[in-house]
Amino acid sequence: MKRILLLTMLLPWMSVSGADADPALFLNAFGVTATAYMNDSFLLLGKTADDSAADVIPKETALERTSDVQSRIRIVRGKLKAVSQAKIAASDKSLIVLLEEAFACLDHQAWALSQYIRERSPENARRFEEQRTECLKRMDKVAQFYATLPPSPEVPEPLSTR
Repeated sequence: MKRILLLTMLLPWMSVSGADADPALFLNAFGVTATAYMNDSFLLLGKTADDSAADVIPKETALERTSDVQSRIRIVRGKLKAVSQAKIAASDKSLIVLLEEAFACLDHQAWALSQYIRERSPENARRFEEQRTECLKRMDKVAQFYATLPPSPEVPEPLSTR
């Protein structure tokens, strides 16, 4: 009973403190996280392509990995579209647009990779490489955007690594 009473008293305080948080902080965290996943997706698709071409992984595993990455890319794209509809600063809007363009490219790259995995033709290989090059250009635009911003503070390393 005491626990329920304590939770009843703390719950409104916890939600108010969360509501008082700066929305820009959450938007920044979302942008940085989306950017990190953009980079990871690009690398994972490339690794999957390399592993598939070298017969390091079976065709089914490569297709499943590609499908999983593409699914997560589409989830992030949905979140980017939702954020772009919100009232946000022009610079934030610029980043969201750049990220959406990069994720759209990655979505196409994942599709091109799945086609290559299914049929290793020179045409499918060329299409994947062209898409990869295009995505790298879009990712460079995101990097250029971040280069215009002041550096963000990093969390200090944990004591165990000092």
